[in-house]
Amino acid sequence: MVALSIYFSYAIWLSPAGKTFISFGESSPQMLDSHNDRKASEVFLPLHVTWLHAGSIKETNSENLVSRLQTVIESARFGKISEIVEGDKEKFNKVKKIEEGIELTYNAPLLLSEYQSAFHLNLDFSDLPNQKDSLYFTRIQFDEKNNKVRFINYFDYSIYEASLLMDWTTLEDELSVTDAVWIEMKQASSLIETQYDTKNKIKLKKYSYILSQQPYTLFRNAFFQKPDEVKTNNESNELFFYGGNETMTIHSETQIVDFRGELLQENEAPNIFAQSFPYISKLGSSLGNMRYFDQERNQIDYRIFVEGFPVFGADSKGKVEIEVGVDQIDSQIKIQTSLNTIQVPIPSDEEVELPSTEMVVQRLVDKGADKGKLASLIVGYTWQNIKETNRVVNLLPEWYVKYQSKWYSVNDLLKHLPEKEAN
Repeated sequence: MVALSIYFSYAIWLSPAGKTFISFGESSPQMLDSHNDRKASEVFLPLHVTWLHAGSIKETNSENLVSRLQTVIESARFGKISEIVEGDKEKFNKVKKIEEGIELTYNAPLLLSEYQSAFHLNLDFSDLPNQKDSLYFTRIQFDEKNNKVRFINYFDYSIYEASLLMDWTTLEDELSVTDAVWIEMKQASSLIETQYDTKNKIKLKKYSYILSQQPYTLFRNAFFQKPDEVKTNNESNELFFYGGNETMTIHSETQIVDFRGELLQENEAPNIFAQSFPYISKLGSSLGNMRYFDQERNQIDYRIFVEGFPVFGADSKGKVEIEVGVDQIDSQIKIQTSLNTIQVPIPSDEEVELPSTEMVVQRLVDKGADKGKLASLIVGYTWQNIKETNRVVNLLPEWYVKYQSKWYSVNDLLKHLPEKEAN
């Protein structure tokens, strides 16, 4: 019955009568009352878990499983954290080897103090009193054989370690639940040192989603410090808001939301995670499952995730990009996102087969890619508009690569590699 209902909804949305427009109306009281802020534990959830067990390595992006594992981890007891590797790559590669346990991974560095706060962990920094707010990591190892936890940073080859008391039986029970789709990984080291290579080709579902346009009040209330005092100028196709030293423009052609202003007055945190999170939190779940994805210098990106994989789209679709001032004197903030979001999935059994990571890397290298510039290779869902309607979009799984500090679909990068290397 549910599938049938969604099917009829799909048929209605396919009607060519639909037109793209920006709603200048206010949100309904019911919509505002049902709004719930997103939690840090949702936004800063690790991207995937790797399970190393009995000589095999496998990986899953299951958000439900990662969340359940975090619940087990919250109950663990940690010893004092100490730095055991500092910039020594040879020692780093030796120490990070693990035989039995799990690894939780982020795509970009995260502050350890923010991870501790998001998941309410009782971490002991007493041996590092002046470093608590400057320790970054990209991977967490829970070493079952040695009862250790390690916070690993591939960007500066540092490792922080602590003793660990954890309920491994409960953890393994969660890992053995059959609702997660596991991908077999290779034992051999990958050319991209921050990840494992897939053993085989992988199959993922293709999705279609009903498109929704959010009311402007969602962004006004989330971004402005005093939303009730904001004024509007809608004399043109561009919707313009202003209040104090803050402005927001909604572009009619692209539906891009462009905010400029000052950091929240109550937010004196010196790091970009704590500075940007309140804006994401206030958006609630209206834009979908928004999670931390990437960070470069003073810019941080949050993306919508579908079935554990990030969504990539043109005109800031599926993304909230936040840029903050480079120092405490510069309190400016810039936010860019889209009015459009995906809401209701349409059932489909269609699958797409993707090549193994090793095959993808080899294709890139053969086309002229510099191995040293391949920072990350992940599966993402590409937001594809459907010509016949502006009410439904397709989400197509494909490989994405971070190359020269920018994200590209592998197919797009392959087309433009010669000219990029020439520059």
